[in-house]
Amino acid sequence: MNSLKRFIDFILFGNIYVALGTICLVQSTVIQLKLADHLLSYSMLVFFAAVFVYNFQRIFYKPTLDSSLISIRRKWIFNHQTSVKLLTIAGCTGVAVTFFFNNYKILLYLSPLLILSLLYFLPFVKLRRTPWLKLLTLVLVWTMVTSVVPLLLGGAELFTLKSFLHIILRFCFLTAICIPFDIRDIHIDKADLVTTVPQLIGENKARQLAMGFMFLYIILIIPEYLFGMVNLKIFIALIISAVINAVLVLMSSSNRSEYFYVAVIDGTMILQGLMLLLVYYL
Repeated sequence: MNSLKRFIDFILFGNIYVALGTICLVQSTVIQLKLADHLLSYSMLVFFAAVFVYNFQRIFYKPTLDSSLISIRRKWIFNHQTSVKLLTIAGCTGVAVTFFFNNYKILLYLSPLLILSLLYFLPFVKLRRTPWLKLLTLVLVWTMVTSVVPLLLGGAELFTLKSFLHIILRFCFLTAICIPFDIRDIHIDKADLVTTVPQLIGENKARQLAMGFMFLYIILIIPEYLFGMVNLKIFIALIISAVINAVLVLMSSSNRSEYFYVAVIDGTMILQGLMLLLVYYL
């Protein structure tokens, strides 16, 4: 049992689980927009990129003076710095290898996003210290990586109703699941002198804001189906996963277990991807 728990913690806190979410969202875009290229090489590249970026920033983590604020996740990070560094190296190596299996344009598309991701947490910049900019940066990078870049690589037109609607859908979905993480870290961020949206407007209003984006996401799925952009099976899969997501977002609280966020909230990305893959291939 202890071995299983250590393995699960490694997958969750080593950011392998959230990196799987990038693959699922990219494949969701492929399915929803009927891209001819399944972008498997790109999916693997963004997987390794997520492993690299998320673990690289963990190297800069510093323990808070208040021991009561050290979460299970942070405790794991501080106690497994060797694993964090090895995962960072593995992620970087994976990016270097998978790069050669992708279109050279990938360098043009992803380089600015990599720089933005690094500026998000590097000590001498830390974009994350600005509340709305922190949220916007995170959502923007994820939206670009999982929807806009796949559109460009798949040869689809960006400036069409179909593409624009999909990008807005992805933006709303990601905003809805990113806000709960700020709710989770509300006390830690305060101790680190990082001002976040929940600190500005309060935990309840932040949760309501997240629900607002999730509600908008659900509403926008309907025209995707009505305009013939997705078939009935994909529409139903999107609606079911969206309703489940909404319930989970509503359950978010600063008192929730760390596992609720890293396993369940992050898992909403995987849930959406798996449900679409299931109805698409069966």
